Amino acid sequence: MAPPSPEPAASAISGTDATASPRPLPAVHRIPAMNPQLAVTRCDPAPVATAGLSVRAVTRADAQTLIALCQEHGDRRALERRPYGPPRADALELMEVLFEPPFGAWAWLAEVDGAVVGYASATAGFSMLERAYCLQLDDPYVREPWQERGVEAALLRHALDAARRFGCLNLQCQSPQWSQAARELDAPLRAVRVEAVRYVMRMEDETATA
Repeated sequence: MAPPSPEPAASAISGTDATASPRPLPAVHRIPAMNPQLAVTRCDPAPVATAGLSVRAVTRADAQTLIALCQEHGDRRALERRPYGPPRADALELMEVLFEPPFGAWAWLAEVDGAVVGYASATAGFSMLERAYCLQLDDPYVREPWQERGVEAALLRHALDAARRFGCLNLQCQSPQWSQAARELDAPLRAVRVEAVRYVMRMEDETATA
């Protein structure tokens, strides 16, 4: 669950700016606040390999486009995703986590000359050992004709920007494309590959009951 937002007038995902900022806590107890209004990159984007490429935060109007991209993404990785179970039949939870406070997820669309070519999404995370928030980037998805053309790097750049603005300790991702995108950003020393084993227990499985 994401930390409470400082009473935003509107989410940055909806494209509305606001000047409200969280009240600072004492330095010893301060917890970085994830303000969804900071999820949109404010600075000019760095040059990218593909002409006409832009990345922007999703809005409610993009819901069907995002769902279609997620479906394509899931189809591409169907075998790998089987242990996680089928997607929900409706988009209620997706809409809540993206557009209703407290915001727990953020997503960005990559477009080339106005045509959507991919997306990336991230969720709020927390590490008890580091006592700090992190941003967990899901595997970016880019449509076939646009792979290896700088789109992944542009999506990663926006996720990194959001993590910095949220005050997160780090950005985490388990995607091979993330590592490749980091190399395209010339940041190999900051993107460290960490091997891990992840066990997934589906809630409808008998083994998940306690």
